[in-house]
Amino acid sequence: MNNTFKKYIALFLILSISLFSLSGCYGHSVYNIDHLAYAVAIGIDTGKLNRLRISFQLSIPGGSSEGGGSSQSDNTVINTIECSSIDSGINLLNSYISKEVNLSHCKVIVFSEDFAYNGISESLYTLMNNIQIRPDSNIIISRCSAEYFLNSSKPTLEKISARYYEVAPSSSDYTGYTEDITLSKFFSNFASTTSQCYGILGGVNSKSTQNTDVTEDGSKKDSNNKANETLITSKPTIENMGLAVFRDDKLVGELTGIETICHLIISNKLNICNITINSPFEDGKTITLRIRLVDDTKNKVTLTDAGPYINSKIRLEARVLTMDENSKYLDTQNIEKLEKYTTSYMKNQIYQYLYKVSKEYNSDIDGFGLHVTKNFSTWEKWRNYKWLDNFKNSFFNVEVETKVKSGYILMET
Repeated sequence: MNNTFKKYIALFLILSISLFSLSGCYGHSVYNIDHLAYAVAIGIDTGKLNRLRISFQLSIPGGSSEGGGSSQSDNTVINTIECSSIDSGINLLNSYISKEVNLSHCKVIVFSEDFAYNGISESLYTLMNNIQIRPDSNIIISRCSAEYFLNSSKPTLEKISARYYEVAPSSSDYTGYTEDITLSKFFSNFASTTSQCYGILGGVNSKSTQNTDVTEDGSKKDSNNKANETLITSKPTIENMGLAVFRDDKLVGELTGIETICHLIISNKLNICNITINSPFEDGKTITLRIRLVDDTKNKVTLTDAGPYINSKIRLEARVLTMDENSKYLDTQNIEKLEKYTTSYMKNQIYQYLYKVSKEYNSDIDGFGLHVTKNFSTWEKWRNYKWLDNFKNSFFNVEVETKVKSGYILMET
C-alpha cells in the first residue's frame, strides 16, 4: 500500500513537471511567432539629428498593410530612425512597433556613399557581432541615400522583396557588371593583410537618368555605366551595377561595368558577359561579343626595387553575337582581324583598370598580395613590408590571348 502511494506521488510529479515544461515551450513559441518583426533589409545613412539614420525594411505577414509615419511596398514597410548606434536604433524601433525586430532574415545591408566615405568599421564590427545577421547578407554601397534606396525597392518580376534581394546579385553570373559580395566576404577582405574590401555599387534608376543626353558612342556607353546611370526607361527602381572600392574601412572610388568585368577577369571570377566594341570592318558600327575565360587567369608578383611587378596572363574566348547578311560569312582573315582588335581592346581596358585601382585608389581588391606572402619567411616580416601601402607602387604587364568564334547558329558554310 505504501509503495503504491509512492508510485502515485512520483507519477503526479512527473505529470506536473511535464505540463509546466510544455506550457513554457508553448508560451515561448507564441512569443516568437506573434511578437517578432522580421527585417529583410537595413539601410545606414549619416544622421541629421544624431550619429546614424537607420532604415529597417520589415516584412508584413500576409501582405500589405497601412501604417502611419512609414513608407511601404506591397509586402514590406520601412521605418527610419535617428539614433546613436545600430543597437540603440533597434531598441527604439522595438518600442515604436511594439514588437521585437529580428534580423535573421536580413538579405541586404545598404550603406550610403556619404556614410561610407567617412568609414564604416564601427558599424561593420557591430553587424558581425550580431548573431542574428547571416554572413551571406549582401553588402551594397548606394550612390543615393540608403533610405531612398530601400524606398525605391519595388520588384517588378518578384512578388516578395526578400526574394528579390536574394536573386538580384546573381546577375553577376551572366552580366559581369557586379559581383555577389556578402557580409562575410566583405569583412574577410577588410580584415586581410593581402587585399582590400569592396561592395556592390547600387543606385536608383530615375527620370533624370533616363533623360540623360547621350554624347558617347554606343560601344562606350553600354558598359561604362554605373548604378543609376543606365539608360533604361522604367518606373524609378533600384539597380546594381559596378563596384564600390574601399581603402581600409573608407570608400575611395567606384568602378563602372567594364571595369568590373576587368576585375572579374583578373581575379579569375568571370563566368560570362557581353562586351560591345567598335567594328574593325565598318566605321560607325559596333559588334557585340560574348566572352568567357578559357583558362584560369595566371597572376605572378615579383618584388623589385622599383616596386611590385605584376604579370597577368589571360586567355579569352569570344563569340560574335552581332550578325547581319554580310557578317555571317566572316572568313578566316576577318576572324583573325577581329581577334587582334578584341585582344587590343581588352588589354587596354585591363591596363586602365589596374592603374586606376593601384595609382588612384591604392586598393588591392584583386588579392595580388596573396601571391607575395611566399617571399616572406615570418609573419612579422610580412607585416613590416606593408603590402597594402606598397601596392600603389606596382607596375603591370598584361598578356591577353583571344580566340573568336563567329556565332552560335549562323556559321560559315
